[in-house]
Amino acid sequence: MKAVNGTQEGMIAALDVGSAKISCLIAEVDADGNMRVRGVGNRACLGGVSAGAVVDMDATEKAIRASVDQAEKMAGATISDVFLSFSGGEPTSNVIEVQVDVDGHAVSQSDIDRAVAKAREQVDVDEDEILHAFPAAFAVDGNFGVKAPTGMYGKKLSVALHVITASNGPLQNLQACVRRAHLNVAGVVLTPFASGLATLVADEAKMGAAAIDIGAGTTSISIFAQGALVHAEVLPIGGAQITEQVARSLLTPFEHAERLKTFNGAAAVDPADERLEIEVPQVGEGGDDAIARQPRSALTGVIQKELELLFSTIGKRLDASGFSGVAGRRVVLTGGVAQTEGIRDLASRVLGRQVRVGRPELIDGLPAAAQAPTFAGAVGLLLYGARRPVLETMKKKQEKSSVPTRGAFGRFSRWVRDNF
Repeated sequence: MKAVNGTQEGMIAALDVGSAKISCLIAEVDADGNMRVRGVGNRACLGGVSAGAVVDMDATEKAIRASVDQAEKMAGATISDVFLSFSGGEPTSNVIEVQVDVDGHAVSQSDIDRAVAKAREQVDVDEDEILHAFPAAFAVDGNFGVKAPTGMYGKKLSVALHVITASNGPLQNLQACVRRAHLNVAGVVLTPFASGLATLVADEAKMGAAAIDIGAGTTSISIFAQGALVHAEVLPIGGAQITEQVARSLLTPFEHAERLKTFNGAAAVDPADERLEIEVPQVGEGGDDAIARQPRSALTGVIQKELELLFSTIGKRLDASGFSGVAGRRVVLTGGVAQTEGIRDLASRVLGRQVRVGRPELIDGLPAAAQAPTFAGAVGLLLYGARRPVLETMKKKQEKSSVPTRGAFGRFSRWVRDNF
């Protein structure tokens, strides 16, 4: 795997903080931009993070330390900087479109810089933090199909700047946990962006596709078109809600509900499930009543119902994004819940879209255990660190602009909907 866009030689590290686990990947990038994974760490973080937000700083810090320590021992190296995933803070995604005059001369880098600067002036984030801000597309004289405007002739240069913001408090809490583990944050990446980078192949990102990362506490949605991220959001629901319903329905402890869901569960009820029995530990019972034998359908029925509700919500969010047509051709599922038996067919039926289960891009040295959908976010962080977007994360503006953003339904959005 060869990195692009000015990769720096040396070690890069990814720290993916989820509601159930914290993963750390350490990779080495050589002078030619080739990347190889040297260390992998993975530790449970139960109770430390909920719905993408830190709720127990001590537990989160300990899990970060343990995950990083495991990866460092495997890599035989010590790291000080990490690229950090973030899925809290109710992130919002906006596309800001601006236009500048080029008066018929060839578009230069200074013209592009001027257009981007004009777009940045329209960012109104109030008390939020800007996580990402980069061009989703350029246009010369209204044609948003332009890949690289430099050197082209026209009267007007337009840029569609994609800006992703999130609440500052949850982000500061997570960064504080990282600092308490004696680490510096090299960059913060919204989880759906990282997951999309890791699981979508180049043609999918170009033709238009949505990546859905269903973790324990959150479900991340990212939509790509023409190779660029055009929409991202995070839902505060995930596999933990399914586990809770299993526990309540089968009257079993939560830890056993998780095991039943993982090892005996499926996304849809099979006729044979009525004849298959599973052993279900009962809450508060002892002796002969400690274990109840129930048909597998009692378990799969709960899982199917919860997943149908989840995918119904995802479908509504895709429609509300304004880019539903872009994601209509392909949906890629990843994350821990994506490993559920039969989930692809269920998702395709509920969403009415073609669905596949996506595993992270294979990087040299990545162990087989880390090639599972649960590591999509961590691998995406490494890819982000290697490729680094053209525009770095912008700092929060201190003064609010009087010019409102145009949201997600301007000329660029109409062009995307008409062409994908």
